[in-house]
Amino acid sequence: MSRYQAKEVIPGLILGGLLDLEDMLKLHPDVLVPLDRLPGIVWDMGFRGEILYCPIVDYSILPDDVLDRLVEDILTRLEAGKRIAVFCIGGHGRTGYVASCVLAKLGYEEPVRFVRKNYSQYAVESLPQYEAIMRFVERHKG
Repeated sequence: MSRYQAKEVIPGLILGGLLDLEDMLKLHPDVLVPLDRLPGIVWDMGFRGEILYCPIVDYSILPDDVLDRLVEDILTRLEAGKRIAVFCIGGHGRTGYVASCVLAKLGYEEPVRFVRKNYSQYAVESLPQYEAIMRFVERHKG
């Protein structure tokens, strides 16, 4: 297990790292959103839900249209009452980046600060990730 345990930061939104997979599964997600990779052992661990795979290069970002679609896909499932686990390998950069965009779309005014306070101070690891979140917030204001 990594030094940061998987955590539900708002109802239905679970954040973690691949190293926390066992802990994430204990939180009973209906949907896994791996941002890097997911080993096939997930089935042996009892998971039987949906996998919404969206690979992102480490320390990097998605094209705006892909990010928008991913955030909408996550929000649609949250609104339907699904529990969503978003994670990358370490659970910081890519996880914090996507989670911050989801939270921004939900109306959180300072999503990066929220994720760092309620999940990990190391969330959102790179300047391109932070800048992409700020652009996302600007595109989705109002």
